[in-house]
Formats: sequence, C-alpha cells, structure tokens
Amino acid sequence: MFKKLLIISLISISSFTFAQEYEFGEVSKDELLETVYDKDTSANAAVLYKSQKTFFSHEGQVLVNTEIYMRIKIYNQKGFDYATQEINLFKTRNSKEKIYKIKGITYNLENGAIQESKLDKDRIFENEFSYNINQIKFTMPNVKEGSVIEFKYLLTSPFYSNIDELVFQYDIPINKLDVEIRTPRVLEFKKTPKGFLSFSPIRTSKVDHRLGMDVYIDSYKLNDIPALLEEKYAGNIKNYRAGVMLELVATNFTGQYNPSFAKTWEDVASTIGNSDDYEKELDKSKYVDDFVDEIIGTEADPLKKLQIIFNHVKSEIKWNGNDGKYFQKGMKKALDEHLGNAGDINLTLVAMLRYAGIDAHPVVMSTKDNGVPFFPTVDRLNYVVAYAVINNEKFFLDATDEFSDINLMPTKNYNWQGVYINNNTNTYKLISINKPKQAIGQHQLKASIDVDGTLSGSMKSRYSNHYALEFREDYKNNNESDFIASREDYFYDIEISDYTIENIEKVEGNILESFNFILEDAAEIIGDDIYIEPLLLFKTEENPFKLEERLYPIDFGYSRKDQFYISINIPEGYTIKTNVDNINMKTPNGNAKFVFNTKVIGNTLQISCSKEIVNALVPTNNYKFIKQFYSQIISKGTEKIILTKS
Repeated sequence: MFKKLLIISLISISSFTFAQEYEFGEVSKDELLETVYDKDTSANAAVLYKSQKTFFSHEGQVLVNTEIYMRIKIYNQKGFDYATQEINLFKTRNSKEKIYKIKGITYNLENGAIQESKLDKDRIFENEFSYNINQIKFTMPNVKEGSVIEFKYLLTSPFYSNIDELVFQYDIPINKLDVEIRTPRVLEFKKTPKGFLSFSPIRTSKVDHRLGMDVYIDSYKLNDIPALLEEKYAGNIKNYRAGVMLELVATNFTGQYNPSFAKTWEDVASTIGNSDDYEKELDKSKYVDDFVDEIIGTEADPLKKLQIIFNHVKSEIKWNGNDGKYFQKGMKKALDEHLGNAGDINLTLVAMLRYAGIDAHPVVMSTKDNGVPFFPTVDRLNYVVAYAVINNEKFFLDATDEFSDINLMPTKNYNWQGVYINNNTNTYKLISINKPKQAIGQHQLKASIDVDGTLSGSMKSRYSNHYALEFREDYKNNNESDFIASREDYFYDIEISDYTIENIEKVEGNILESFNFILEDAAEIIGDDIYIEPLLLFKTEENPFKLEERLYPIDFGYSRKDQFYISINIPEGYTIKTNVDNINMKTPNGNAKFVFNTKVIGNTLQISCSKEIVNALVPTNNYKFIKQFYSQIISKGTEKIILTKS
C-alpha cells in the first residue's frame, strides 16, 4: 500500500512539475480553452510565463546578452494590445544595442485542433524612436479572443556598465516569472529592488566558460504576480512597478579593487559637462552672434532680453519630437534647418542667452515618461532645459513647446530634480526645479431656467498658467468648429453660440473664453417642482480615484484652483422649496480645499464654489483623504435644489 501511494505521489509530483514547465512551441489545449485568468478574472490578458536570462560574453568587446521568452494568453479584444511588442534599443554615436533571433507563434484552437501562425520577418519593423533609441516593433499574426502568443529574442548590449532594469511586473498579471542574471565576479553590481512586491534572489556561483571566469548567478523565481493597476494622476507608473535596478559600483581586476564606477550626481554632471557638446560646441557663439544682435537690438533690460531670445528660439527651431541632452544636429544645422531635438533647441537657447550677457547654463533631467533615476548615472537622464539667473531670480526655460513660457515648462519636466552644469566655474550639482505657478480657472455663468427645464445663458472663463498652456495646445490641434464641438461635449452637450477666445494666438498671458449657450433638459420636472443640480455645467460625475488602497503617490502635475460663480434666474411664480447645505472642507493637511455656498437674492439663486489642490504631489498616506474629497465634490454637485410654484 505504501509503495502504491509513493508511486502515485511521484506521478503527481512529476505531472505538477511538467505542468509548470514552458517550452517554446509547446502550447496545450488547456491554455487555449482558458476563458479567464483565475487569480484575476478582470484581466484582459495574462503573462503565463516569462523567462529572462542575462549573461556576459566577450566577442572582441564585452557584451551583455539577454534572452527573453514570453507566453501571453489573450482573453478578450481589450487584450489584443499585448499582441504588439515594442522593444527599445539604446544607442550612442559610436555604439548601439542589437536584437537577434526574433521568433513568434500565435496559437488558436480551430475545430478542436491547435493551429499555429508564425511571425513573419516582414511584420518586424525598426524605426528611430528618439536620438538615443531605436525601436523594434512587431505584431503577432491572427490574434483572436482566446489566442495564446509566444515570442523570444536575444538582445546584445555593449553598455555593460548600464544594464536595463529587471522588470517583474506589468499592467497585466504574471503567472510565473523566472529571471536569472550572471555577473562576473570582477564586476561589482549594486542591485536595488523597487516596487511593492517582496522578493529576494537565490545566489550561487560557478565558472562561466564563455568568459573563462567565475560569475555570480542571481535567480528570481516568482509566481502569481498581480497587475500594477494604474489610476489617473499617477505620473509614470513604471516608477512603482516591481523590479531590480542594477548599478556598476566597482571593478576588481587582478585583485585591484577600484570603486571609481560608483558615481555621485556631481560625477554625472561633470561627465556630461566635459563632453564635446558641452565643452566645445556650446561655446561656439559665432553661430548665434548675428541672430542675437539682430533680435535684441539696443534692448538693455536682462528680463526683456530673456523673453525676446526665448520666443525667438521657439519660433525659429521646431521640435522634431526627440528628447536628448546632447546635440542631434548641432547649433548651426538646427538654426539653418529650423528643426532639432531637445538638445539642439535648449542648448542653442543657452548659447544665445550667454552671448546676450545673461548668466545661463544647461540643466539636465529625466522627464516623467522616462522615469525617476534611482541612482546617479548619465544614461538615465534624457533631457536638457535652459536655466538662467537674473538679479538672484531663477528662471527655467524649455523652448521645445510652442506654448511654454518662462518658468512654465511642459508638465513632463516637473518630475524630479535637475543636474546643473556650469563649466565656467566647474560647478556640477543637483538643483531643485521651480514649482510652476498655480493654474487658476475662473468661470462666471449667468443663466435662466425655464419651466420646461431648459437652461440658457452666457459663460465667461479665464485660464492661467498650465490651464492656459493646455487650452492653447487643444485649440491648435483642432479646427475651430471641431474645437467648439468638443467644448459643447465637455459641458454636457450644451449648444454654443457667439463663441470667442481672446489671447489664443499669444504664448503668454491668460486665455479669455466666452459664449452663449442653451441646454435642454437641464432640470427634472416632477409635478409642480423643478429639480436643479447646483453646479450645472461644472459638476463632476466620476471620481478619478477608484482603488480602495493606492501604493503610489498622486501626481496632479501642477497646483490648481477652480472657481465658479453661478447666477440662475428662477422662473416667475416659483420659489425655492429646498436648498442645499453650504460646505467648507479641506483635507487634514490642508492640501485640498472645497468651498460651496448658495444664497437667494430676489428671484436669483447665486452659487459660489471653489476647489483647490495646493501641492501637485500627494503622498500615499493621504490617498483616502483625496478620494473622500472628490466624493464630496461629486455628492454636492448632484444634490438637488427644488423649485416649486408659489
């Protein structure tokens, strides 16, 4: 009996082990028959298995090789996006990462039989994503609801001192993850875990015959990894996903321990500052002399010169969409072609400001879409802006954006700190980036409500700072009729007439918007009573924060305040039967404020309301207060004021 039980146990263990093994080209019917992911039934797709093996080799140069194999189950049409893969390959002027041996198969169940569709080479595309990034993109063929896809490839990188993050989490769940990284014992890497999962590696060592030396082997084996759920105002969600960051801190060749690879931000700034672009090209003022002399003329006021030069660079060199902390074309070519990357534009701006006698220098940073650098390194910085000081006042400028202004940069730039580079005084350091001024939206609505529930009237609005910047960008991206249609939709399907905008063609100052409108069925009629929602066109219907708990901070991008002044004429013969209560609330730390007041003067109902976010970045422990704050706003906006016949 014992022997029989032992055999059954061994068979069970063997079957379990086999079920957990994943080999390319061997997909089971059970996987194809799966209709939901049992550990997260809301998932549109799931990574059934991911294997990543990273190792070093020496083929004339030191290379880091990474073998990737992934198997993904597609449950519904919303999961089709995961059939498209984008792989970024880093490059410099002299070296670049490469990809080899891309293979992929899509599996479907047709009439009980497994059908395979292989990835053709003509479905694999390469393009220049940015100055430092080439992108490989492919879409798996014949993807349907229920498909299983798998693919594998080999990446090689000559940048052995900057190994990519080991990614342990996506926005879909992962069933099984198997990651192994082998590093030579002569290279000391600091491995920094990130995210909110608990994990640790199993470390062993052995001789790697590809290198002919000892290597450390760190193995990470994880199961049932939940999806990283994204909500609004998350900044870059990749900052919070589970993984490991690798930093080369020392070498130990022939017994000589050398910690020189461990960098500070001062080292990083100095390295960038001593590059040819910053040490030589930036000081070639002969390319900008004539431009600057012509545009500033006899102007002596430094602030006015700053504004003139800033506006000139924005109009003369259009951004090609590429980030960059170095020149892509160079100053002369960018000016001649009127086109360049972020480095071309903002380094040219620095050069022009310097020639005009303004104390100006580059500040290098990592934008929000690039993520927060977890340790000092040159390669994790992707952008540069201009920084000027006049009479001890600091100014940050980004001339890539048509509608940016002095100390009003695109929100992507307010991510972290900046790396200040001053070659003239050999000053290299981290500096704080000025927070943008609060964006303020002011709205005045005057309207009348008819006995049939129709609301008609006029509205005037004023938008400042980032509200104005975003308004200008939205307006530019539409023709006027489409833009007005989008405003009608935004304000709950009103009908707009006599629409005007002031200051839309300028790049600084407030936007003034005004129009007349009609909104049918704005109120509910029940018997002799009219039910009105007090905030009318300004109500908030949906809470942007839905998670019960949130593990990462809220990033609103910039401080904001919205003020509403509403005046509603009550129909003749009606009085207010039921009003709503006033409210004056704020979160415990005072970062979010909401004020709502109503009063009646004659036959006019007057409502004043304001909501404000003081600090753009809200820590995790205040999440529940912000969620409740928005719940209160929604509740107040949907309460009913009841008008009844006198």
